[in-house]
Amino acid sequence: MTEPVVVIGDALVDDIAGERHVGGAALNVAVGLARLDVPATLVAMVGDDDAGRLVRAHCERFGVGLAASPAPRGTAVATAVRDGDTMRYEFNAAGRSRFVDLAAAEPLLAAAPLVVVSCLALEHERQVAPLLALERSSERLLIDPNARPAYLEEPRARERFAAALDALAARALLVKLSDEDAELVYGEHADETAARLIAAGAGAVAVTRGPLGASILTSGGAVHAAVPALEAPIVDTIGAGDSVLASLTASVVAGEHRGGWAGPLERAMAVAAATTRAAGGLLQLPGSAR
Repeated sequence: MTEPVVVIGDALVDDIAGERHVGGAALNVAVGLARLDVPATLVAMVGDDDAGRLVRAHCERFGVGLAASPAPRGTAVATAVRDGDTMRYEFNAAGRSRFVDLAAAEPLLAAAPLVVVSCLALEHERQVAPLLALERSSERLLIDPNARPAYLEEPRARERFAAALDALAARALLVKLSDEDAELVYGEHADETAARLIAAGAGAVAVTRGPLGASILTSGGAVHAAVPALEAPIVDTIGAGDSVLASLTASVVAGEHRGGWAGPLERAMAVAAATTRAAGGLLQLPGSAR
């Protein structure tokens, strides 16, 4: 592989109790690929501000290339706010008006061996159009909707998001979604979503179910994998889903999926288990947590 995998989506800074942590689903995937020795370039909105400098430093630290999309309102910041026994996030103006301008990234997309999309504003037609035009998408497009309620509050935003995801999934090599994604976007069980997307043309659909493990469905059947038990306690689940997508992407880069998805899925579950044993969204390698 001569060109890096291109990851498109969100990069942001989480503000938790006054402490700032670099995150974002797409950024986590890009950094995860780098930690799996797969060169990656992140295409995301990053402004020339304090939060943007944190994002740039994080990418540089882990050897991830950054193609910063114009960010007229700066870099997205998500502030954690306690709501009873749970935490919810309030996004600044940059986060609420997310849009990754892909015009300047067209040469990167054309050359990339794989294009990975995670937490992108699929509810906007202009955001989706360049991806629908992606050549050989069935061989190199991987999608994780990573749908978040706070991004889909405008009238009919969920319907537009669902229609765009359907259109992209029908052209994709792999769609990865959680049971929460299926419920939020389609109002249905993830198994129903997976079967429908496969029938529409998706190459494979990975469904993650938290501690219950994950499945990958193809037109030839399904494989399942459990989350391996580790001695170390779970610290948090931040980034677990992103680590699954990064691991599956690395397996595609290596061509391991051509022999079936069982091995790649087992590896992804091992990576996810290790990631939950450390704080934050940074992918952890199996063997680093016992």
